[in-house]
Amino acid sequence: MEFLIITGMSGAGKSLCVKYFEDIGYFCVDNLPPSLIPKFAEVTVQGNSKIEKIALIIDIRGGAMFLDLMPALENLSEMGIKYKILFLDASDAVLIKRFKETRRMHPLSQDSRVIDGIAEERRILQPIKEKADYVIDTSN
Repeated sequence: MEFLIITGMSGAGKSLCVKYFEDIGYFCVDNLPPSLIPKFAEVTVQGNSKIEKIALIIDIRGGAMFLDLMPALENLSEMGIKYKILFLDASDAVLIKRFKETRRMHPLSQDSRVIDGIAEERRILQPIKEKADYVIDTSN
């Protein structure tokens, strides 16, 4: 079974990425609370599931729940479930431009500027980025 965690910066292209993975046959789940990852994996691995390729999109939209990601990944390893992490990134300037174009607010900038939300997100995501198997810069 292929188990892929897709994460990264808000505005870096995770929504487009998940469409691609769906097109190539992955069973995709968007915004699953990280604490549920081990249970989801257990059900798909041990059950009668015929799912062979899974992509989970986990990002900062989950708020404080996102902090459960690292412990959830440790649980997967303890269960013997192998996974890969794909981290999508882009430059600050490109992320700001994308948020302006879509007129959407950054999930962490509700009461501040977009750049402040981006900086905070980078700080929070740094440990998962360091653990990632693949880091793709979508700036261009």
